[in-house]
Amino acid sequence: MLISEAQKLVKDFARKNKWKDEPNIDKFDHVHEELIEMSQYMRYKNANERKHTLKKNKAVFEDGIGDLLFSVLRLANQLDVDAEKAFTAASNRISEKYNKTGKENKLV
Repeated sequence: MLISEAQKLVKDFARKNKWKDEPNIDKFDHVHEELIEMSQYMRYKNANERKHTLKKNKAVFEDGIGDLLFSVLRLANQLDVDAEKAFTAASNRISEKYNKTGKENKLV
């Protein structure tokens, strides 16, 4: 599914459930909450423990990423942002910044 198709699916779902696509702080908080839920599984673990945790809790992370994507697309709709266009612009900007030869890659 394309990002634009997913964004439309979320918009249609919201409309069907009579949810308003108006910007509000709650959606920012919801995105943050989804990230916090997943990060709690990895916090204070070394690399080996994180690998084990990921393997053991794969379903938790798949569910969390799905919820996060849905929430981000919902937020994009509330902000009237074309998520596919925004992603393309960001990926181009990041690629340009980190693919230059001789420049140290500081991505974590």
